[in-house]
Amino acid sequence: MRQLIKEGEGNRLDFKTTITSIPKIAKSLVAFANSRGGWIVVGVEDKGAFLGVDIDAEKYQLDKAGQDYCDPPIELSYRHIEHQGKLALIAEIQESQDKPHYAYDKKDREFLFVRVADRCIVPHPRIAALLESGALNNFFRTAHYHKTKTELIALLNEKKEINLMEFAEWKSMSEENALRALADYLFDGVLRNNGKDLQFSLA
Repeated sequence: MRQLIKEGEGNRLDFKTTITSIPKIAKSLVAFANSRGGWIVVGVEDKGAFLGVDIDAEKYQLDKAGQDYCDPPIELSYRHIEHQGKLALIAEIQESQDKPHYAYDKKDREFLFVRVADRCIVPHPRIAALLESGALNNFFRTAHYHKTKTELIALLNEKKEINLMEFAEWKSMSEENALRALADYLFDGVLRNNGKDLQFSLA
């Protein structure tokens, strides 16, 4: 974990100096749970500098967010690390097999979020529909899945961009299965969405 902290925030790691808003941290919890899981490190600045926190107070805020501001609720596991006499809290969020999770805001409205790179974002409507259908639950990452990822990386080193239809045709997949794979590669930090409609390049 210390090495991850040195590497900085990304698709599976988020830094918080302290929890200042329960609805806001709920957004991060559901984003991780709806994607590939990850860790929230509380007591560390964005660039990795240790500030330290009150461990019990931060746990209370996180547990309240997970239970009262996430639907379905999200369970967290905790550990802490010490650096120069200061403690930072690490909250681990597992990838959920009960997707989608929604976060409630202060007005009790619910929103769907995913984690892409170092941001919690509202997913593309077709990826949101995929989550809501349960198609990304119990997702088996087989040897074939990893082989396809390696082939896609090689292709994008030459081609630069690929869209959903091109990927589906290339791998002889249905659109839904192609989108499942591309969404998972996106959550894994391999791909990025270029702002075009389901157009992807290497992250």
